[in-house]
Amino acid sequence: MRLKVLFAVFSIALSSQLKGQSDTYFVLPPLYEWEAGDHDIFLHISTNEPSASVWIYNSDTSYSQNITVTSGSVGTVSFTNPVAGLLSTYGARELNWSNSKRYKDALFIESSAPVTVTEQIVEPFNQDIITAKGRNALGTEFYVASQTLITTTVSGAFLGYHGMHYISVVATENNTQVRFKAPTGSVFDNGSDSVLFTLDKGQSWVSTMEDDDALLGTHITASKPIAVTAGGNHLKNSSANHGDAGIDQVTPVEHLGTKHVVLRGLANYPNDYFMYIATKNGTNITVDGVSILNNANAGRSGTFSMQGNSNQPGKPFVIESNHPIYIFQVTTGAITHEPEQGMAQIPQVECTGSTYIRYNRASGLSTAVLVTIPSDAVNDLDYNGVSVTQNLNIAIQQSSYDPSWSGVYIPSSILTNNFTLECPSAFHAGILAGQGNTTGLFGYISGFDDNLKLLDPTSASSVSAIDLGDQCGDSIPLVFSFTSCTDSISVVGATILEGNGTIIDANINDSILYLLPDGAYSGSFQVQITVADNQGATDSLTFILNYLGADYDPITVPNFITPNADYINDNWSIVTSEILDVFNLNLYSRWGTLIYSTDTPTFEWNGRTPEGTIAAPGVYFYAIQTTFRCGTLNKAGALHLID
Repeated sequence: MRLKVLFAVFSIALSSQLKGQSDTYFVLPPLYEWEAGDHDIFLHISTNEPSASVWIYNSDTSYSQNITVTSGSVGTVSFTNPVAGLLSTYGARELNWSNSKRYKDALFIESSAPVTVTEQIVEPFNQDIITAKGRNALGTEFYVASQTLITTTVSGAFLGYHGMHYISVVATENNTQVRFKAPTGSVFDNGSDSVLFTLDKGQSWVSTMEDDDALLGTHITASKPIAVTAGGNHLKNSSANHGDAGIDQVTPVEHLGTKHVVLRGLANYPNDYFMYIATKNGTNITVDGVSILNNANAGRSGTFSMQGNSNQPGKPFVIESNHPIYIFQVTTGAITHEPEQGMAQIPQVECTGSTYIRYNRASGLSTAVLVTIPSDAVNDLDYNGVSVTQNLNIAIQQSSYDPSWSGVYIPSSILTNNFTLECPSAFHAGILAGQGNTTGLFGYISGFDDNLKLLDPTSASSVSAIDLGDQCGDSIPLVFSFTSCTDSISVVGATILEGNGTIIDANINDSILYLLPDGAYSGSFQVQITVADNQGATDSLTFILNYLGADYDPITVPNFITPNADYINDNWSIVTSEILDVFNLNLYSRWGTLIYSTDTPTFEWNGRTPEGTIAAPGVYFYAIQTTFRCGTLNKAGALHLID
């Protein structure tokens, strides 16, 4: 049964295409400015659909703009002028406003069709690409990172311009309690290793650290869903005078996995590196089969520099773990290979990715693409409709450790302003950009969702609710199906949101539960279940039903008949909307004589006796025995025959 469900879902996925980081709702925490001030921000919005109507607004809608984007073009919204009373552009946070609630800074995007959104910081000394992750960015538990290969603050003419690792969050619901907990030995600008605060919907918060503290491994928890952006501003690199920004929007723990493939960018060793964070105790991590972390507790983190240099972009490094982990890569897109860095969260590769991406490169930047893809799908990967294997300028490198994975590097020299990537197998695409030796930008635009989806078993379609209609009986089965890259799922939550009863789940690893309504209750039920796969991904759906109750009677029986040929109540029959599987009706006179009998629920009695004569006026008695979906029903009553 499950194989049939999975095949149906796979067909649906291919026909609808797994798009890049596309969604219809985005929440963007403000980007914290460095000491030069006034971040200029460009929002680049594109769509795979024919068109999309897009609404961009800030926390209190004092800023509101509508644009329309079409397939094959990019819509760009610019924030370049400081706003009165804000001292920053929308989408940015002025340097002096840390550890305080703000009411205008965050940006929200809603769209009539799925769109891909990237934020580009265009400030000359502090550029980066932040890929907006839509609803996949909303959650209640996160770990975050910031560049680690730095020394002290920038010196010389920029003395005092601190690196400023920072965390920026925005709430999506009122009364959201949030906590930041830094690694041991590091403190925030409030002088403590913890920050506690409460936000209402749309409110944002920023906390910072100096660059001699470690943001990497900081744990964020919230009582309700929040969005998180984290990283660092102008950070000095350990081997040069530049470090630049490294910022990205972070997905919650639930979207993590146990296998990642990191592709080298354009930085020289040791500046092309990744950071890792364990999210569960007992975590082991290897790179190309060599252990780099053993039996670590949740929150343990570290840095790994990838061997090689700038002439090896796209070289795969395979990271494996026994529990879900975060991976953040730092690299450069600067054509001179300077350590002007960008930072990106790397998506897990098992059961994630996109089958179709359309993207518009930012103007004025040298822009390349890194594609992580199964090796057996490389021949099927099309760039602008042509196989990547037919273009000698596209570099393809297979992992020597795990030949099942390859990296594809499409250089800036051939990357068109508007390009497409398409493949029947899911892949991941990272955008790598730079401008001379002054900027490094990096971000992944492919999906982070691991595609655990709960399905309606009758249609094999992904749903948020299953309407069971009217139900009755002592025990009501709640049945779902699912699609996942793993065979192991467990029901981790079952809550009755409406109605009175009990949930019984005899086996949390199968896809059926039972609702036992209270005996005295009849009315509406809403039951929400949450399911997790063995990689930690979760999905929820709600069963909706109307419980008919133990006293439910599906049959209505008229209590009189007037068989006088006036075409009004000449015949007697029952009324029901149920399917009556077994049916028997007997009609008796007051002296117990059988007057009429039938086993057909659609009967019509015309008032005549078995001998064919009109029955005498008076009171008759009926007895009905039937079975239907709620069980067995015995029903008796009186019928008045009136002449």
